[in-house]
Amino acid sequence: MMTAERQEMTQEVTFEEGIGRLEQIVRELEQKEVPLEEALNLFQQGIQMVQQCNRLLDHAEKQMEILLEGPDGDLEVRPADFVAEG
Repeated sequence: MMTAERQEMTQEVTFEEGIGRLEQIVRELEQKEVPLEEALNLFQQGIQMVQQCNRLLDHAEKQMEILLEGPDGDLEVRPADFVAEG
């Protein structure tokens, strides 16, 4: 793996940057002439990027809160509870 790629993998990226990098990795892997070692490196980078994007999504979900009316009629702030589809 090249030094610039290693630095990129250790730096925090935004969710959008991570998705963009994943799309780039997929395009590179779809090429028929990718040497095995390079394909394995790209696959590893993809796995790491997926994990980082998942961490970012988990963090964002924890930060989201919903304002709801409590039983006494007062407004309460509660953590968002999203059901994952899939």
